[in-house]
Amino acid sequence: MPTLSKEQIQQRLQEGRNYKRLYFELKDRFDAVVADNKQLKQQLVEQRAYFEAIIEAQSARITELETMVFGRSPKSGRFAKTKPAKVLRTPDSYRRPLPPASAAITAEEHHPITDCHRCGHKLTDKDEAVRYEEDIVLAALTPKVTHKTLIKHTVERGWCSKCGQYSSAKDLRGQIVTLGPVVRSLIVYLVIQADQTYAQTRDLLWQLYRFGVTDGEISNILATRRETYLPAYEHLKQSIRAGPAHMDETHYPIQSEQGAGYAHVMASAVSEDTIFTLADSRGKGNSKKLIGDNYQGIGITDRYGSYKHLFLPGCHQICWAHLQRTARDLTHLECLGKAKQKHVSKFYQQLAAVYAAIRTYQAEPFDQDKRNQQANRLLEQAIQLCQPHKLDPKKLADLKAGILEYQDCLFLCLTTPGIPADNNKAERALRKLVIKRKKSFGVKTMKGASTMEVLLSVCHSLYYQDRKNFLPALHALATAAP
Repeated sequence: MPTLSKEQIQQRLQEGRNYKRLYFELKDRFDAVVADNKQLKQQLVEQRAYFEAIIEAQSARITELETMVFGRSPKSGRFAKTKPAKVLRTPDSYRRPLPPASAAITAEEHHPITDCHRCGHKLTDKDEAVRYEEDIVLAALTPKVTHKTLIKHTVERGWCSKCGQYSSAKDLRGQIVTLGPVVRSLIVYLVIQADQTYAQTRDLLWQLYRFGVTDGEISNILATRRETYLPAYEHLKQSIRAGPAHMDETHYPIQSEQGAGYAHVMASAVSEDTIFTLADSRGKGNSKKLIGDNYQGIGITDRYGSYKHLFLPGCHQICWAHLQRTARDLTHLECLGKAKQKHVSKFYQQLAAVYAAIRTYQAEPFDQDKRNQQANRLLEQAIQLCQPHKLDPKKLADLKAGILEYQDCLFLCLTTPGIPADNNKAERALRKLVIKRKKSFGVKTMKGASTMEVLLSVCHSLYYQDRKNFLPALHALATAAP
């Protein structure tokens, strides 16, 4: 073995020291790279979860928008709606009832026969049968018949030397030719209750009665009737505020406010009284305006934030139909994976079971102790159902959090007699405004909004109080006003 010189030994020791130093440097760099790699992997997992949540939320929103715009057919196999059993018509539904004995016969026709209409042979043992024919009179089809009234008013007036003014037997202000109260009531019915536009109202009056009106006349009639019906509107407010009430709102554009605008409704839970208010925002102040300053009743609403502190403690019932509908819509989200779809479907079934139990208990005779026990049991079930889960999509997590937030407002419908578990009455009242919004795109001005809210409140309430006598009641309310 060759002997190393001193210089060679020193050189190799230096190389060893260099290798050792490089080893520790490389090890530190390697450890740093491993740590960075671990951190990047963790960030990748978090970023992936974050973007998956965003994609899921956006996909859910797209699905909802597609449903709003294009509609959705229920999925077969997953909570598809079953068609109700077909109700067979009775024979009487195809026949008109006999006119009452007091009905006025406007004309009679006799139809004699002497010979058989088949062979011409002489008929014997003849008798008579009575038939009735009901019809209406249209001005367009019977132009020679008078279909409208025209009253000529001759008004005397004289000079009062004491007052220094003219005094007349009838107010002479306004136009020389005016419209009578009957056609005014009909116009209110067509525009407000029948959801006709001004153009459709003009066309109907002309086609049916050969009666011409202008848009300005229609607008003036509605504004005048607003003043006439205002006391009835205030009476409706007081009546509804005396008991439990439903509340809801929907977008209703006011064109002078750049399309902003909301319709707010308050409907009595114990009668057919309903009031509307149209405003330029969805704010809490408009709901506060409806209930007044000293409302002591129970409010049935959805979970919109304006209603949260609107009522006294213990006087707020959350609509279960909204909760179930939201959960049901989540089952139709195609963006969810199979595991999440199964998880959401299970939640919907369990929530629907709670709602079904509420309806079952409400159908039973009211017993305070029993209802308290039922409410406590269902509350425990709802709290357990709404615990967070790793498979919860964001919308389901939000729904669960909302139910837990309003847990004190879920079962007032059980513990207090006469309180419904849903807000469907207010939603049905808003349906008319939704239809009008689609046809006329809202109202033009705030003045038109104030006219609409009064007329719609009075018409809606009178109509559902007695549909068969709605128009006479509406007309009587106008003609009875001082």
